[in-house]
Amino acid sequence: MLPYSLLDILFSFCLFSIMGWILEVFYRSFRNQRFTNPGFLKGPYLPLYGTAATMLMVAVPLVHEYNIFVKVICYLLITTGSELIAGFIAQYFFNSRLWDYSDQRFQYQGYICLKFSFCWVLLALAFEYFILPSYQGLLNWLAPGVKGSIAGLVILTMLLEVARKYAGHYLVVKKEVKKKEAIMDTEFMAAAAPLLEHPMVKALSQYNHHRDKTRLDHVKEVAWLSFLWGKRLSLDCRAIVRGALLHDLFFYDWRREGPRLHGFRHHNIALANARRLTELSPKEIDIIKRHMWPLTVIPPRYAESLVVCMVDTFCSVRDYLKG
Repeated sequence: MLPYSLLDILFSFCLFSIMGWILEVFYRSFRNQRFTNPGFLKGPYLPLYGTAATMLMVAVPLVHEYNIFVKVICYLLITTGSELIAGFIAQYFFNSRLWDYSDQRFQYQGYICLKFSFCWVLLALAFEYFILPSYQGLLNWLAPGVKGSIAGLVILTMLLEVARKYAGHYLVVKKEVKKKEAIMDTEFMAAAAPLLEHPMVKALSQYNHHRDKTRLDHVKEVAWLSFLWGKRLSLDCRAIVRGALLHDLFFYDWRREGPRLHGFRHHNIALANARRLTELSPKEIDIIKRHMWPLTVIPPRYAESLVVCMVDTFCSVRDYLKG
């Protein structure tokens, strides 16, 4: 059973968030020789301090009878663990770096370091022996209505600020994503447009390929998905796009006509047609020749060829599974 009520926990969280903000303001302003707001919120509070303090309030009675070594381990986990999680949340969800210990020895990704972990443990011990005994008297003395009003006002303000901060970060991220997508579209079309405008490639729209999908739809889908994987793997994306658009460049309904053993032969037909259409690089030739691997026996020579081969297989299987 918790030694404190929920109201006491919420009030303590708010109070120590404010006290932590004051402590950080003095420390950082003195170090920087100018006033410094230490938090990513505008209000005078640091939720990290409030969270760590309330966790210590719960932990102190539980480890009170244990030796100093157990207490140090417990307080280290609470304080340094809270700092690590808070730093990660601020960076991941708000793209905000509140502190950076990268220049310190024995640090982890700039979020925590041994020197400040030692300081937090000392503060936790001071909290147990000097602050908490007097603070418990204050908790008992304050009326529930006062504690509830203060906690409600501070927490509501915090939540509104967090929502505003996250909304702003979301809009920035969304704008950056749209910008990256526009750049990706431009790069893709720079490689694809000359081929897509050619009459031989346009003619692929006249042939059904997989169920209700035309051959032009298929090669465009394979080219786009292969392009995305090529970007992720830092490959030659121009060769990927061109090879993928030309990998099925043949002009018959393979389900009703064309040469026997179509699956073993059509890559050579597509390659011959592609050579009539444009000059091909070695990677583009390999993409077209090996896109039916392992039916082609000889495996792809380039990573770009393997990507197109795998994406082509995926798209084909997915087209039929949809049915």
